[in-house]
Amino acid sequence: MMRAFLVAVLLIVTPAIATAQELATLVADTITVDPAGRVTASGNVEVFYQGRRLRARSVSYDRNGDQLTILGPIIVTDADGTTFTADQAQLDRDLRNGVLTSARLVLDQQLQIAANEIARVGDRYTRLDQAVASACQVCTSNPTPLWEIRASRIIHDSEEQQLYFENAQVRVAGVPVFYFPRLRLPDPSLDRATGALIPRFRQSTDLGTGIKLPYFIAIGDHADLTVTPYYSSVTNTIEFRYRQLLRHGEIEFNGAISDDELEGSRGFFFGQARYRLARGFVAEGQLEFVSDPGYLFLYDYSDKDRLTNEFAITRVRDKDIFRVGVTEYRTLRESEIAIRDTLPDRFLEVSYRRNIPQLSFGGRTDLTIDAASVIRPSSDNIDGRDVNRIGAALDWQSSWVRPEGLVTSAELGLRLDAYSIGQDSTFNSTLTRAIPRAAVELRWPFSRRTQNGGTEVLEPVFRVDVADAGGDAVPLEDSTVVEFDEANLFSPTRYPGNDGVEDGTRVAAGVTWRRSDPQGWQADLAVGRVVNLDGDLGFAEGTGLTGDRSEWLVAARLSFGNDLSLVSRTLFDETVEFTLTETRIDWQADRFGLSSSYIFAEPEPAEGRAVRLSEWSFDGNVDLTESWSANTNWRYDFTANKATRAGLSLGYQNECVNVELSLSRRFATSTSVDPTTDFGFRVSLNGVGGREGPARNKCRG
Repeated sequence: MMRAFLVAVLLIVTPAIATAQELATLVADTITVDPAGRVTASGNVEVFYQGRRLRARSVSYDRNGDQLTILGPIIVTDADGTTFTADQAQLDRDLRNGVLTSARLVLDQQLQIAANEIARVGDRYTRLDQAVASACQVCTSNPTPLWEIRASRIIHDSEEQQLYFENAQVRVAGVPVFYFPRLRLPDPSLDRATGALIPRFRQSTDLGTGIKLPYFIAIGDHADLTVTPYYSSVTNTIEFRYRQLLRHGEIEFNGAISDDELEGSRGFFFGQARYRLARGFVAEGQLEFVSDPGYLFLYDYSDKDRLTNEFAITRVRDKDIFRVGVTEYRTLRESEIAIRDTLPDRFLEVSYRRNIPQLSFGGRTDLTIDAASVIRPSSDNIDGRDVNRIGAALDWQSSWVRPEGLVTSAELGLRLDAYSIGQDSTFNSTLTRAIPRAAVELRWPFSRRTQNGGTEVLEPVFRVDVADAGGDAVPLEDSTVVEFDEANLFSPTRYPGNDGVEDGTRVAAGVTWRRSDPQGWQADLAVGRVVNLDGDLGFAEGTGLTGDRSEWLVAARLSFGNDLSLVSRTLFDETVEFTLTETRIDWQADRFGLSSSYIFAEPEPAEGRAVRLSEWSFDGNVDLTESWSANTNWRYDFTANKATRAGLSLGYQNECVNVELSLSRRFATSTSVDPTTDFGFRVSLNGVGGREGPARNKCRG
């Protein structure tokens, strides 16, 4: 029979249309109207009304009772995605109120609730009697779900997105485990709500066997607090995390307070905030406090060995950059605690840089004004040195391209500094210096297209820098740690700060090469070195810049799209003796991923490292099956000939449950803490208070 398509008048008739002020749409194979005005639609019936959709075998509308009698199988889908299925139903013409028998409610395509009877009350409440809730699939070969909650009654509040259970019985594999006279759970569509989170179990060689019981408190729409009591045989701890999204910023605080048998009362507090001020300014702050050096490591809160408290205001615009900040440092390193009064603990800085188009002269001219202070707690001579600096710099640069492709760049600069030195008799109390500089750089790129459509660019680079620092010698405060790499090979200086100056005439020469292949891979290579024609480069041992010439720098990168990346940097001298090697590989495939790095470096006293560094780290994950996955991490110190960290975790995940079992071993490098081994166990139920979930398992058999 020809399929019929009618508008509301055939379903709700004229009086109903006038009341609803909105037309319903009915599609069915057959539609009949009896003399009493009863409308009956049968055969592949579909009704669309106010965002709701009903599918059934037969629908009858009685004008006198203003009700729909529906025969199934029935599927009702609300505008928010909530789905009802039933064998038969009595609903009003709005599809909002009524009773469904032998019915099932599906929330967010995750949680299913089967009931003998479902009663709908308006747009908000749904009552389910003699109900069973679960997110697990039930198959003929496996009729018992992994977990389920049976209740005499379940109320679903769609406005608050909450589920209320009466006489709830939690079953695992069909076996009753817990009973709750009253139980409230968020439905899967709710992102955040006040309530208890999934407990976490932890067993530590130092802290014993314990449990963490997190409780989430939603404070309005833009703030929340998570409080986590942690109880074990050794410690009583309260962890907390507070987050708030402001109209023009955000803040977050993390911390813990412990009373344990090892040290007594102890704790930590980390906080950070960011706020956008008027006229483009941004204020940022960070607070970090801990009661003792071993606390963060022992409780596995952080691997930090130095704490930073900072407040700064910045502004970045097209023509200028401004920053003012104050920073306090606190060391947790065992080797530095005894001498921490001699280490800088406060650093104040103000800097302003602006482009000046009026002085561009065919290029670009920048003016920089900055000031800084480094303060040590000690009042001893030399060890307690305090340094204040104010300076200004004017820099000009321009580039020209010759017809043959040669790129020529020129730079001119002048920097003036004034220093005030306190508590160091090896320097005068007031120091001044002037640093004029000039540079010329030549780049000649050669490009070609390969037979398969790829491109190659070979670019020799030759740069000459000349500087003549005049005035007093100044202490080196902001440039003690120097890293020689491909980023500063052709830079005016290798020093990261303003105190250090590369004096004399220096030549940097090298070559870069890049190939991009249509097959999706790309390779980069940079080779070069720096030579001082007037004497020593002036850098400390172990930097690769000792003597009148640097070591050879070779840096390479190979990538295959987003799947595979290999990066390496090497320093070696004329005898091909390697002093630094850094290599990292990242590989991501469909079923596994890994990241591994290796670093080898000779001692560098300027960094406080008196021994050779040789360390390998590895992180990997693999999907063993559709449900099982494994993760591992490893860090090994070849110099000490021992592991510093090792971990292994095994996870099981299906449509209704996540299970994670973890084992980790952390080897302490300080006498303030002992090596510790942790066991962790966590179970969470999918479909309850969360949108995330893996692909649903398929029934077999």
